[in-house]
Amino acid sequence: MDYKKTRAAVLVMTRWWAEGPVKTRLAADLGQEKAREIYRRMTEDLWQGMQCADLQRILCVSPSNRLEETANWLRHADLVLAQPDGDLGARMSALMEQVCREPAEFLAVVGTDAPAIDAAWVLQAGQHLLDHDVVITPSLDGGYALLACAQPHAELFTEIPWSTPEVLAVTRQRALEAGLKIFLTEPVRDLDDIHDLHALQADGWLL
Repeated sequence: MDYKKTRAAVLVMTRWWAEGPVKTRLAADLGQEKAREIYRRMTEDLWQGMQCADLQRILCVSPSNRLEETANWLRHADLVLAQPDGDLGARMSALMEQVCREPAEFLAVVGTDAPAIDAAWVLQAGQHLLDHDVVITPSLDGGYALLACAQPHAELFTEIPWSTPEVLAVTRQRALEAGLKIFLTEPVRDLDDIHDLHALQADGWLL
């Protein structure tokens, strides 16, 4: 089966840009207003980059009472879902299980802070799922920017030390324990602080 010819589902984890803490480490250096502007721009860029006839774009929103505002901001989603309660892993796992009830050749979950991730990247991950169970794009800080699989694996999201440099290592260990075959793509940089911002700008991502 050629995954490039299917309607894969990409879950984009995002939050309403104008409310609550956004990019807190970046805000500590630049101020909350500038951090919100950068977050909004990054999210819009990623959402646009995910527009592709071969992908279902699923908008996964926090907080749950901002679905309408977020859907009006990031338009033309195939589906808009509220992020449930729980830590990041619990939320991603529950959303993937929910989406899996609908036909999709594979599922991918992404955040909005790694500019390198786009529709082509997601579809290439689908190609690797032809002979792997899970595809992960590592981020340079020890986490990951994308996880793709043909079916949900709850064990990859349980008891993970989120927001630490151990996220990827622990996730790989969980996969090993579950007998899952993982493919790691080349790593990408995500945006957490002012140093990441400068590095991304040096690579050509400019505000």
